[in-house]
Amino acid sequence: MKLLLVAHLNMRLNPHRYQFYEICSGQNDIMNHRNANVFSRTPSIMATQYSDGGQSIVEREFNTKISNLEIDERQQYIPVSRARVKEAVFQLDGIDDDIRDGLAKVSEMLEAIWHHSSHAGLENLKSLYESMDPDQIGTPDSEGKEGFLDTLTDALEDGNWEKISDEEMQDALEGEDVFAISLDVRFDEFVTMKLYKLGEVSIEDERTSWFGLKKESVTIDAFDRIIQILEFQDESWFNERKRMKHYQGEEGKGLHIRLFKTVPKLDLETIFPNTSPMMRGVDKIKIGAPLLGGLVTIGMKFGPLLLGGNASGSTSLSLLGGILAALGTYVMKTYMSYQKTREKYQTQVSKDLYFKGQANNAAVLNMIVDLGEEQEVKEALLAYIFLLLESDNNYDEEKLDDRIEGWLLDSFGCDIDFEVDDALDKLEKMRLLSKTEDGILSVTPIDQTLTILDDYWDNIYDY
Repeated sequence: MKLLLVAHLNMRLNPHRYQFYEICSGQNDIMNHRNANVFSRTPSIMATQYSDGGQSIVEREFNTKISNLEIDERQQYIPVSRARVKEAVFQLDGIDDDIRDGLAKVSEMLEAIWHHSSHAGLENLKSLYESMDPDQIGTPDSEGKEGFLDTLTDALEDGNWEKISDEEMQDALEGEDVFAISLDVRFDEFVTMKLYKLGEVSIEDERTSWFGLKKESVTIDAFDRIIQILEFQDESWFNERKRMKHYQGEEGKGLHIRLFKTVPKLDLETIFPNTSPMMRGVDKIKIGAPLLGGLVTIGMKFGPLLLGGNASGSTSLSLLGGILAALGTYVMKTYMSYQKTREKYQTQVSKDLYFKGQANNAAVLNMIVDLGEEQEVKEALLAYIFLLLESDNNYDEEKLDDRIEGWLLDSFGCDIDFEVDDALDKLEKMRLLSKTEDGILSVTPIDQTLTILDDYWDNIYDY
């Protein structure tokens, strides 16, 4: 699995007004997901885990050196629904009605096999998660947490989810916010904190300047989906640190799983439940600088008067009062502006929880498994069809990879890093793929493929 390193943007967005535009023409069909955990792969990239000690990362489960990584800045997630992929690929040159009907049957069999297999994976996930589920009847606990997280990580990799990197998290914390307000995330309150991302979309935001007279559109990069996994410290931890006002109570117990959609890259901190709005340094300067400057000016001009000395004839106590009143009015206006911004932020957080939140806890597991199946079938089907229809091209793994990536780019505008090795591995395990000594790939004809898949299906249960 290649690590995708995403460059950060120094832009923010007003979520009141964002609008999508499609990177891929099939971008808006992402909701037609299905998923499976048919064939496991290598262990996935683990998400960052924070522990006691403030905002520093104390456990790095993925610590491979950057110099040893194969870096590809494209996503592996195919952001086009299976139905649209099938519709497009069935129009390739050389596909007549008979071949199209045969490929439709092959697709149907692959979907059925993966769907059946995914059910077992889903039931296993639910069973492992049951004791930790905050929505259960009774008090959740963390027994078996590590085993569950390992299994969940494998399922996430099947759906091409990736961890949020330390750099991306730090960019979000240090970058400008949606509103002109700083957010403090109390990371040390988490025993476990993991973030996973899936896909990227672009958002258009309308900005105003010149007192609302000028409007312009800016493009913001966002994560299509974010999964957040949190476990809070226990009551004794909060009590020892005199933070009981932040203790989540009974509602905070267990392992919380949240799924969010369309989260701007620099807004990651807004999805945390324990943020505290704080006055930014620039806001403090806006208030403090004029106040300090005014006090210095008053001290220099009116010091003698206030101390009982001689003052210039142009000075008066009424003038002093006017200056102080003007200074106080400015400071109060700046502070009220900050308070208004803070109220807008808190209102927006409430809206985001309603509109951006897609699923909680056990319901997230269903969507993860569903999406995994969608991805697995698309990868296997694309590899099979191109090897079948274009057998004269004598594809090896690299050439096949380039062909499919080029087709996805031409057909949907999606520049992705296709997981050709995983797709071929699935076909090989189902006895549909052959490979010569010099690496030339081929697949079984449609009739033979249907027989193999039918036999596979018939032998799923052999009592």
